[in-house]
Amino acid sequence: MTPFLPLLAQETAKLEMSSMPDLSRMLPGGLLCLMVIVILVVDLVRGKGPSALYPKLSMGAIAVAFLMVLFGTVKAGAVGYGGFPSLDPDALSRIFKLVFLATGFVTVLFVERSRQAFGREAEFHVILFGALAGMCYLASATEMIGFYLAFETVSYTGFLLAGYKADDRRGAEAGTKFVMFGAVSSAVMLFGLSLVYGFTGSMQFAVIAEKLAAAGSQPALVLAAIFVFGGFAFKAAAFPMQWWCPDVYEGSPAPVAAFLAVASKAAVFAAGLRVLTYGGVSGSAPALSHLMGHDSSIVQTILICSAVATMTWGNFAALRQSSLQRMLAYSSIAHAGYLLMTASVIGTDKLGQEAMAGIVFYFLIYLVMNLGAFYVVTLMRRDAGTADISALRGMGRRHPVLAVSFAIMLFSLTGLPPTAGFVGKLQLFWPVVAKGYYLLAAVGLVNGAVSLYFYAKPLREMFLAAEVEGEETRLAPDGVDLAIVTAFAVPLVILGLFGWGNVTQMAMDAVARVP
Repeated sequence: MTPFLPLLAQETAKLEMSSMPDLSRMLPGGLLCLMVIVILVVDLVRGKGPSALYPKLSMGAIAVAFLMVLFGTVKAGAVGYGGFPSLDPDALSRIFKLVFLATGFVTVLFVERSRQAFGREAEFHVILFGALAGMCYLASATEMIGFYLAFETVSYTGFLLAGYKADDRRGAEAGTKFVMFGAVSSAVMLFGLSLVYGFTGSMQFAVIAEKLAAAGSQPALVLAAIFVFGGFAFKAAAFPMQWWCPDVYEGSPAPVAAFLAVASKAAVFAAGLRVLTYGGVSGSAPALSHLMGHDSSIVQTILICSAVATMTWGNFAALRQSSLQRMLAYSSIAHAGYLLMTASVIGTDKLGQEAMAGIVFYFLIYLVMNLGAFYVVTLMRRDAGTADISALRGMGRRHPVLAVSFAIMLFSLTGLPPTAGFVGKLQLFWPVVAKGYYLLAAVGLVNGAVSLYFYAKPLREMFLAAEVEGEETRLAPDGVDLAIVTAFAVPLVILGLFGWGNVTQMAMDAVARVP
């Protein structure tokens, strides 16, 4: 029960009424944990087998948790017990929790619409709630114990989701590869955290920030920075820990791949933003972006090198893909590179906060355009039995609403106006250019141009490719499917033309934390 770890921090502490307000700030995470027990009990009572009850129960609980986060009171300061502050459910963590919960809700919807027999259905929803609880805690963690446990919770539930359909050979392969890479990255990250603890003697991010900022560049801490980044890179599917991503995404059920591409990536960036800026945004302590050196040169160098390698490898590898699901996997890798590029200029000044807000804004857009694209993959695997791009041939004539909606998502993923993806890319590149890192921005722009080619492949099949006589597309979307894809496409146009200012301000408010 990850959200209740603060209560176990010190055995000698006493639970008093004064702790109740702090406990109320953990209610959304507590509800997610409670649902794990509820679904297990329901499954025990009603017996095995598929049931329409589980999707309804899950979507209802996730919607309630979403509303609790959205309308809950945001109060600065960490929540702790017995003098051990463990998490800070501030505005930054709240906006990421909304991303996690929205993705979880849509994932359950996709699973239901996929009309596939997942078997052991209750266990699937239990794992999903465990993943969401871990993500919500990870976004708020302020000390290493809770951070690492939440990180591993997200990882292990991801392993189980990816290989959930054990009777499917590709699914079993995806789960196995995910576990192997996850075990290595976990060990590497844990060793790096142990070096940080050995040097600072503290688990609290605030204390670690102060001691590391004054330490200068120490060989052991440089090694620690590299190892800790290895763990983050695995979850973000960033170089050099991205090799698992294409095979895992392709072998997983399309709804699970969508969940991993959006929620799992958002969780690691939520934790990363907190680590990079802890204490520094409010000025209460040196920022952890000064990790391993006064000028943050080591961490910044790691981020820049990984960003360039990640976006370049992801975009160029996507050029050769014929499977839409695998292409979106490489696209996800490339987007991690763009986000790391902007993360490399995060600091405590106004420009650094704009970079941080740009990342938050982009995740809100990424949620919509990426989930929408994966829903098209879900339809392809459901109706055509394949995710090959050729299955889209003629869809522009046969199903124009679906084709136009999917085209809007692809334009947004590319970063073309007038979609919200253009505004998101603009907010990612602007801090990099303003900081004077012109070469880094140029590499990002070249990669964006490369992505035009592979995003154009589905467009060519839908609108330009000639249909072979006797060959008909097997996609058969119904009214609900068309409503869902339209619901993903319309916000991308509206936010691209009119509403992006409000979302930008919401992102700026989230990063402007006050102690």
